[in-house]
Amino acid sequence: MPAESPARAAREAFAGWVEEAPGGRRFGQVLVRREEGGGYSIRHAEDRGRGDLEPHDDPRAAREIARLTEEGEHRPLKSSPNLRRGWEIRVPDRAALAVAMNYLYPAGIVHWYQLRRGELPVTHFRENAARQSGIYERVRDLSDEAVRNAVRACCADEVCLKRVMWDVDRGVPLGVERGSGEIPCPEPCSLFVSFARRVRLFEREERYADEAGLTPSEREDLAALVEAAASGEVGFAREAEFEEPLNVRRMRYRRLTLVPKLRRSEDR
Repeated sequence: MPAESPARAAREAFAGWVEEAPGGRRFGQVLVRREEGGGYSIRHAEDRGRGDLEPHDDPRAAREIARLTEEGEHRPLKSSPNLRRGWEIRVPDRAALAVAMNYLYPAGIVHWYQLRRGELPVTHFRENAARQSGIYERVRDLSDEAVRNAVRACCADEVCLKRVMWDVDRGVPLGVERGSGEIPCPEPCSLFVSFARRVRLFEREERYADEAGLTPSEREDLAALVEAAASGEVGFAREAEFEEPLNVRRMRYRRLTLVPKLRRSEDR
């Protein structure tokens, strides 16, 4: 008898997990419940008690729901905590439930299942970086501390709902908060690698710091913040636009590296 496929085993385990909880289970930003009459309901967790949701009975509707934020911006990272509200998907069986969940959180339930069984394959940062080519090769030279700060800026619960399972390298622990969500992250994603490339550029800029210790991009970011504050309109860049000063992850990184630098300057 052939072995059960991981995808099928994961969908069965996930549905069983949902059915064990009368009030449903939260997974990422969605609430998944078993319906009394059969089938399953999926909605945004913050819409738990609402009765005016836009109904869907096709699990593939999740693809469009997951595509854009409430403001209509593209969501390059489906595990970002910016899933729009106001909808409900009702599906008849476990197979349809898995289809919807895989559009909402690609590979999420398979990775969740593998982690629960102790079988999740993990790729550490250095191993992932060694595979990069072209403009992303430079992430191989990222310092251990920069990797840790990049994770703090790019992967914390405030910006990503996955739990980081990988380390800097085999035998080199990450040593930072890994997140608290149900969805595991088995290796650095493409968005993280793109952010790491930007962080490596920041590291290389240190050789061009001015007398105050500020690099060209740090001065650029400070100027952009002052301009935004003076205008009264802080318009943040899109999620993956790391070249823009007012990008949330870029600003989170600056909080870790630039703010301490400025405070040390004050103490001199």
